[in-house]
Amino acid sequence: MKKFCSHKNIVVYLLIALTFFYSQSSNLWAVSNLQTALISQEVNNQTRNILTDLFKPKNALISTSTTITKNTTKTKSTTSIKSTQGVEIWGRVRQRLNLGINPSQPLYQRHVKSFAKHQDYINKVIKNASPYFFYILEEVERRGMPSEIALLPVIESDFNPNTRSNKGALGLWQIMPSLARMHGLKQNAFYDGRKDVYESTKVALDHLEYLHKKFNGNWLLAIAAYNCGEAKIQRAMRQNRNARKSTELWALKLPKETTHFVPKLLAFAAIIKSPKQYGVVLPTIPNKPVIARVKTTKSINIAHAAKLADVSETQLRRLNPGIKQSISSNGPFHLVVPFNDAHKFQGNVDKKIAPNKTAKAVETTIQEKGDITIVKSKKATTQKTAKQSKNTRIHIVRRGDNLPKISKKYHVNIKKILAYNNLRSASSIIQPGQKIIIAQS
Repeated sequence: MKKFCSHKNIVVYLLIALTFFYSQSSNLWAVSNLQTALISQEVNNQTRNILTDLFKPKNALISTSTTITKNTTKTKSTTSIKSTQGVEIWGRVRQRLNLGINPSQPLYQRHVKSFAKHQDYINKVIKNASPYFFYILEEVERRGMPSEIALLPVIESDFNPNTRSNKGALGLWQIMPSLARMHGLKQNAFYDGRKDVYESTKVALDHLEYLHKKFNGNWLLAIAAYNCGEAKIQRAMRQNRNARKSTELWALKLPKETTHFVPKLLAFAAIIKSPKQYGVVLPTIPNKPVIARVKTTKSINIAHAAKLADVSETQLRRLNPGIKQSISSNGPFHLVVPFNDAHKFQGNVDKKIAPNKTAKAVETTIQEKGDITIVKSKKATTQKTAKQSKNTRIHIVRRGDNLPKISKKYHVNIKKILAYNNLRSASSIIQPGQKIIIAQS
């Protein structure tokens, strides 16, 4: 009987202990959830209005409201601008994260842990990305690329278009001068296309598509080649092949920076895919256009353009880092403006272009990706312009092309080609990807 009572007491004590531990674990779980919620609220309070702050119209009215909390009074400023909150873009990104992960790869694990520990860094790069990310993701998806490609500027430049490497690479995509020249990207005293988000994105994605094809559809090798050059990847693969070793990326002997480059990208993608798993909160980016590119058809003073768009000159320069001077000279003749201000800017530019024309004299095409082009109608064009547009063609320069060869191909006098393209002589250097106007009359 005593033995039975002893066993009964033990069972009771165990039940009491389990109840105690269960209540404590429930409390810890509740505290953990509360902490996560507080972190999420804090991060998004800091980042929710990033775009509003970035693109606040110069004449926006500021109102002040007061929020009362326990023992404290906080004053916060709000604007009359429409909120940029909306459906977040991260769910869309996750649908096309196709490159996978490699948990057994030590560098991958190392970078995942590093990102997870640095919420401040994640806040910073996503804040930097917020004006440009929707446009870049649209372009990546349009080309059928995995979403990881849209995250490459995080690794390349922290999504800062003014980033310059010690080797001379520049912009969001860290494009080298030689690659820019190869694709006909302008670089002069007034403008550097490597810092132009629209132009540099096109060049970067074109080059990545080329590398993807070069390495037989292997995106990991293509991304590594984007970092260190295709020749180094080919050499490393050839060495492994001769040594009868694997030629997959993880087996190659590559420069230190490239060895970290792909694992770092995959690690950041893993954070985007499962932020809660790593205790990270992703700042909000709206899933809608943020910027628009408006063609001005001629050079324009930046300070004057800011007035036409009703934004500050500082804000306009931030969106157009490729323009070095106070005037957008020598082309390309376009400006990037906040999407919500594009119509206003476009209308004001229209008046400057054709002040004596009616509204019907100017037509506008607006694409969803935020690229706005001003097109003069037949009434607004001169007879000469109409004749030129009807009898001209565009030749895209390929490797091995030169001006005499192009002249012979189209049976057009080379002097006309030089005149239409502002080229000095038949020996002028042209680059693959460059557009050459061919006048056929």
